[in-house]
Amino acid sequence: MEKRTAYHSIYENLGAPMIDFGGWKVASHITSTNEEYMMIRNSVGFAEYDFQSCFGVCGPEAFQFIQKIIVNDLGKITPGGALYSSILDDNASLIDDVIVFWISDDRFIIHGGITRDASRKWIMEKSDGRKAWVTELSNTFLSLQGPNSIHVLQQAVDIADLEHNRLIQVDFEGVPTTIARVGFSGELGYEVHFGPEYAHGMWEKFTAYCAKYGGGPAGLMAAFPIAVDKGFLFGADFYAGGSPLEYGLGWSVAFDKGFFHGRDEMLRRKQAGLRTKLVGIEADVKEPQIAGGLKLTSGSKKNAGETTIGWVSPLLDRNIGRAWVNSEFAEPGTELEVQSNGGPKKVKVTASYRFFDPKGERVRVNPREMLNV
Repeated sequence: MEKRTAYHSIYENLGAPMIDFGGWKVASHITSTNEEYMMIRNSVGFAEYDFQSCFGVCGPEAFQFIQKIIVNDLGKITPGGALYSSILDDNASLIDDVIVFWISDDRFIIHGGITRDASRKWIMEKSDGRKAWVTELSNTFLSLQGPNSIHVLQQAVDIADLEHNRLIQVDFEGVPTTIARVGFSGELGYEVHFGPEYAHGMWEKFTAYCAKYGGGPAGLMAAFPIAVDKGFLFGADFYAGGSPLEYGLGWSVAFDKGFFHGRDEMLRRKQAGLRTKLVGIEADVKEPQIAGGLKLTSGSKKNAGETTIGWVSPLLDRNIGRAWVNSEFAEPGTELEVQSNGGPKKVKVTASYRFFDPKGERVRVNPREMLNV
């Protein structure tokens, strides 16, 4: 059965092309993917992601419960903080990658991706018998991204002192709102959460506020090239047989915090040596765009892995993407061939899959400085 978000009728009125994404009917784009990509990079844009899962967790054992189901250490943050992590099963297979919002005291929100049913089943099962209560939330949100995002929000609320990976609860022109300084773009950006009854009104506000800076709404597809540039993983990047270690997310794994689901298997892999790895790849810009789901071979035609995603970045003027490869082919500079319908084409393994702003300086910019520009 087709699932629709709170913004479906808005897309119909805009005449936006719709696509199926995990069973949800969402807007591909409002103008064009490239225009919306550049709009977010250069100014500001907003998009909705209501198809993603959102679970509230509360109770005296909420902290301890979340510590057991995420690989990162919740103790790294305090109330009002946000933490990226993964939820794994005991075989270290990914159930979902999430952001945990610590709202206050014993109240948390686990905000995930599109694996809603699997996440719900796992989280509910593991909370059983604990003094930690899980509720699937109906909140909706708009993700406002780009260097001018602070200018947009300052028209309604003063959040210029909100730090990266922190959140605040405010009154947004009469709408009870939680604003978190996180997002999908790698730019200064915010997620603005509120009740679904305010969805259309907030869309109208954001449309008007963004228009003053040449910005506006964006469809789902703009997130794909942004993710390739920035090295933000999703979809096929989380290939079967991988874990945060193979995905290059080892920095988010807190082995020293004690037990969590997937810990023993990841420790075993770490000690034995990883057999596969997610890497960045690059082809000549004159070659066809790197596509996902294509086999990679070495010069000897030995199977080397498979591409996961790619595109030709107009901002970087590079034909880039990601692939999982057997560890023997993961060394930067390794030349491989993509097997496609148009014949084999050469790609090279890059030092990192984080092509744009690899140090993350843009996302950590001081908003006060942006306001004074």
